[in-house]
Amino acid sequence: MRTLEFEPLSRPALPVPSGAGGCDFAVDPTLRAIDADVFWLPDFRTSVVILTATPTETAALTFAPSDWPNLRARRAEHDGEHLILRAGHEEHQLWLPDPPQEGSSLAAIIPLDDATPQRADAAMCFWRHTTGQQPRAGPLGHRRRLHIGNALRALDGHLSGATYRAIAESLFSPARIAAEPWKTASLRDATIRLVRNGLALMRGGYRSFLRR
Repeated sequence: MRTLEFEPLSRPALPVPSGAGGCDFAVDPTLRAIDADVFWLPDFRTSVVILTATPTETAALTFAPSDWPNLRARRAEHDGEHLILRAGHEEHQLWLPDPPQEGSSLAAIIPLDDATPQRADAAMCFWRHTTGQQPRAGPLGHRRRLHIGNALRALDGHLSGATYRAIAESLFSPARIAAEPWKTASLRDATIRLVRNGLALMRGGYRSFLRR
């Protein structure tokens, strides 16, 4: 099954194993998909937290990745520095377009767009993780809340008479939809599933949250 979300950033090529042919691998082919670290662009995944240096002296968090709990991956690219922190099922991906010096106070950049609430929530989850604050009470993880939000947005478009393509363009951007033939696009299948999930919630599926 194809990945339903968004295309990752390119990764540095690894050396070609002896006798493997003439092409480098972007990801170690010996890793399972669930074990490989994938870095996403914040335009395509709203849970990416964008960080920058701040001149204020009241910031509780400083740029010290080696001291952050559960640091899994750290990579410098042409567009800045990317990090992944993972604890259990929770993953925090960070992007610093202009990496500051170690020990600099940090601030989160939250674009004001349709996904601002999800971006702010991701920033708060990261802040709680690194400062040792207790996770916010609730039965749903961040990724689950994001999925439900997209399902409800898809449902709203469907009930308003929008086509699947129009719904997909609203959820994933017109540029992403135009990047591949619509009839065979993975995002077309993802959109249809989101609409179905939204309909299931509307028809009583939401009651499952009350039993948690």
